[in-house]
Amino acid sequence: MLFQYFLCLFIVFASTNGQPIYKQSSDCPGNFKWTTDGITIMGSGYGTGPDQFQFPEGLFLEPKTQILYVTDVSNNRVQKRYLNGEIKTAAGQANCAGGSTPDKLSGPRDVVADENENVYVVDEGNQRVQFWEKDAKSGKIVAGDGTRGSSLSEFSYPFRLTLDSKKNIFVSDTQNERVLNWSSVYIPKTSAGKIVAGGHGAGLNPYQLNGPVGLYLDEPNDDLYIANGNSHSVTQYNMDSYGDKIIVAGIPGRPGNSAAQLCSPEGLTRDKYGNLYITDSGNHRIQMFCPGAVFGITIAGTGKMGNASNELNLPRAVAFDFDMNLYITDTYNYRVQKFNRIQ
Repeated sequence: MLFQYFLCLFIVFASTNGQPIYKQSSDCPGNFKWTTDGITIMGSGYGTGPDQFQFPEGLFLEPKTQILYVTDVSNNRVQKRYLNGEIKTAAGQANCAGGSTPDKLSGPRDVVADENENVYVVDEGNQRVQFWEKDAKSGKIVAGDGTRGSSLSEFSYPFRLTLDSKKNIFVSDTQNERVLNWSSVYIPKTSAGKIVAGGHGAGLNPYQLNGPVGLYLDEPNDDLYIANGNSHSVTQYNMDSYGDKIIVAGIPGRPGNSAAQLCSPEGLTRDKYGNLYITDSGNHRIQMFCPGAVFGITIAGTGKMGNASNELNLPRAVAFDFDMNLYITDTYNYRVQKFNRIQ
């Protein structure tokens, strides 16, 4: 085992030959830099109040309205924060009641919203994705049939979602080791998903997924970026049958805290320059992988668990506003942190 580990590291270091090596975020395209201390913009502690969380996880910042949406997993709701600081419940029950009826959620994991404040929610405990219109009292199913299984109409613990420009839905179906694409038109009892990534069992090969969680869609290039939580890597997965499947971050099957490694990665996003941002959850940090880089750069967190303003505790998701300020669900500190861009 020790020999295999050093062999794997040798391959990684050898692969940097001819590759750009970036030492800090400002060396990368865009020349970005952020504060080392975060500001808490949501979360006054563990609880059920409007500004309290029980494990915030999914995070979405709507580009036009700049409304921030957060899934409050154990409170069975989705909270939204307006620019003026007002916080409301966007889906689920404000009193945190969970359940399987259309008006309730059970452990929501992720959220995407549109400019009209309608939200799509991964309702993991109910094996479905729900759509809630603004101010609606209940949601309706738009993916999954509410039962756990491996057929194309079912999920086995859906985790993250993203939408394309036509509002087709992509969902990481974690225990089925696949990503499913669902049409924007849902017909009960007949609608089914299409496998667009994975479906070859869990494994370390680029064409296999291993506990797929975080997703980022590069629609013009037909690529999905997929965080493999169980193999500690990120795959760039072209959805064409003959398209490339490439490991772009982490060493599959080798968790660690070096610049080349990840530990239980989850949330993903990219910027217009092609820089990839990863919530390296088990390492309590956010890693930035610049184009073509093998080594990541830590842009938030210290790499150690903590609750100080410069520390994170099992972060799960990452997003940016229009000024490239950085937002993170600091899950086990029950807060959302903002790290201001300073360059």
